[in-house]
Amino acid sequence: MWIRMGSFAVKTGSELALRATYNEQGAPRVRAQPGNLGCLLLEPNQPGAPHLVMTLWRDRAAAEAYEASGAAAEVVALVRGFFAGPPTLSAYESASTL
Repeated sequence: MWIRMGSFAVKTGSELALRATYNEQGAPRVRAQPGNLGCLLLEPNQPGAPHLVMTLWRDRAAAEAYEASGAAAEVVALVRGFFAGPPTLSAYESASTL
């Protein structure tokens, strides 16, 4: 399994709008992609901590195909206005199962 993690600060006061936009528009687009096993918006419970988005993929090739298709850029465009700074992106491999 291949996991992508995005981390970003959110503009103060826009947390609920980010939640609604990602969960209602972004997540369904990600989940519709071939090889996607799930995606989550992780909201911090500590002031000042970043928000995270985690997407899980069957394998690295599926994640890279999603990125190359332009669909990832479309999802980021939906939420970019809520960012208080540039996001960071990390990727992980896991032999664990869901």
